[in-house]
Formats: sequence, C-alpha cells, structure tokens
Amino acid sequence: MFVFIMKTIKSRILIVLILFQSLINLSFLNNDDFFSIIILPDTQHYSSKYPEMFYKQMDWIVENKDPLNIQYAIQLGDLTNNNKEYAWEVADKSFKILENAGISYSIVYGDNDMKNPDKNYYDGIRHTELLHKYFPVSRFDKPGSWWSGGFYNPGEIDNYYCLFNYKDYKYLIMNLELAPRSSVLKWANSIISQNASRKVILVTHDYLNRNGKRLDDLNTFKMDGKDNNGKLKGNNAEEIFKKLVKKSPNIILVLCGHKEGTFQKEVILKDPADTLRNRKVFEILSDFQDEKSEGSDKRSGNGLLRVLKIYPEKNELGISTVSALTGKTKEEEIHLFLGE
Repeated sequence: MFVFIMKTIKSRILIVLILFQSLINLSFLNNDDFFSIIILPDTQHYSSKYPEMFYKQMDWIVENKDPLNIQYAIQLGDLTNNNKEYAWEVADKSFKILENAGISYSIVYGDNDMKNPDKNYYDGIRHTELLHKYFPVSRFDKPGSWWSGGFYNPGEIDNYYCLFNYKDYKYLIMNLELAPRSSVLKWANSIISQNASRKVILVTHDYLNRNGKRLDDLNTFKMDGKDNNGKLKGNNAEEIFKKLVKKSPNIILVLCGHKEGTFQKEVILKDPADTLRNRKVFEILSDFQDEKSEGSDKRSGNGLLRVLKIYPEKNELGISTVSALTGKTKEEEIHLFLGE
C-alpha cells in the first residue's frame, strides 16, 4: 500500500514537472511569434500585358493570409507601364481581390503612373487623374473600411499614411509620391512625430539602385529643378534621407522599387532624441520587372513577391522572395536585427 501511494505521488510530481516544462517551452515559442507584410514590387508589365499574373499574385496572398499571418500588402509603385486606363482597370480588379478577402494594402505611384497618358512621356506634370479615378480616397476612408490613416490632401491618394496594430505593437506605413515635394516631406515629418509610439515603414518608388546607392535621377522624370512658384518640383532620395529618415527616430524601414534587382542596406544613425544612442534603418529595394519567363525573351517579373516576416518580440525581420506561380522561394530567408 505504501509503495503504491509513493508511486502515485511520484507520478503526480512527474506530471506537474512535465506541465511546468511545457509552459516554459510555450513562453519561448511566444518569442517566435511573427506577422507578415507582403511586398508587391513594380507590377507594370502585369497590368499592361499579363493580367493573369497580377491576379495570381493576389490569389497567392489570399491563400497564405493565415499561414503567414499577413497583416498588410505594400505595393511599391509603377502599377502601370504607361498610365493607360486599361492597365488601371487591371490594377483595380487585382486589389479588389485583397479587399474581398479582408487584407489591408497600400499603394504608391511610380514614374510610369504619372506619364502623360496621351503622349507616353514625362512632361514635368504629375498626371495622376487615373490614379485618383481608380483608387479614390473613398476606396480607403469609408465607414467600416479595412483601412485607417490620413491624407496629405483630403481628396487625393498621392501621399497618405496607414495605421495598423499587431497585438500591443503599433505601426505606421507612410506612403509618398514619386520625388516627394518639400511640403510633403514636412507633412510626413509632422505625422511621424505625432505618432512617436509607432514604428514607421516609409514607402516611395524611387530611392535605391541595385548597388545600394541612393538615386539622383529626377531629370529622367522631368522632376528636377523648380516649378513656376520657385519651389522644388521634387526631392531625390538623398534629400528624402536627410529631411525625413534622419530626423524621424521611429522609421525602421524604407521600401522602394523602380530599379531592377534587390538590395538590403543597414544604415546606422544617431538617435536625434538621444545623441548617445544609435539606431538602425534598413533600406530595401525590391523590383523584378526585368525577370524573363522561362523559354521567353519577354520581361514579366515571374509573379515574384517578397515576404517580410516581422518578429516583434525579438525585434527581428526575415526577408524572402517567393513565386506566386510555383509557391517556391527564390532564395533563403535573410534575417535582420532591427534593434540598436
């Protein structure tokens, strides 16, 4: 009888120890908690020539919403190739796939989205009429919408920010026009300062090349120089960095497209609020528009997407590239530490 009681006690102690160990293990698992942001690099060839590829990208995002815990999709500009209405119609239909699935997204416009649509060239004017027609403010800012944020100009989607939370972690996506004007950068600075508790992802189309150099190519879009009022038509990447990124301690990522290739660049900066402390900003280029389909000389992009996995408790970021056509990753996941 005594032996039986001792065995029972030992069994119960063993069960308690196993449960305790399980709880410890679960606490460590929490550190691996992540959510994903999907990057949609330049989609210009899809909307103009290969719409099915665009739809497949969106379908892939919807199918992986739960497995990857997708919280946002971010498009990097050049939704269209020549700012033609038929291409905007494809883009419109594509993003409705995300809307219908309850997936939040943001877009920015690129150089090809502001070309003169009748003459197919840059004339120094931001031709954003079709952008506003197919992606009006009302598409985002409406009762019961999947979206939350604000706009530089109340009736325009050119410059705006998105707010989202993941558990107790707060984020802001700042979406800026191509070659943002100085007044836009000043506004963005103000919004980011007002949201000091949020980590900020800055998105603009034209920023890095594949070698990691910040671009100074505004003359190619006729956005260099000053307008009729004596104000800069736009700011290049280095000015964006100086006027906004360096001054905003809560910016953690700068995302861009435009130039074919990928690049991840770690920038160490002094925290303007604390000169004794350094901070990190990662500048990330993603663009596959010149990828050629197998057995073809036609450029398309092969339906490639980039997956950003953010581990908020570990302050880490994982980056991978995946094909919406095959579901296969193009390279091993790159891990970046977002902390000091």
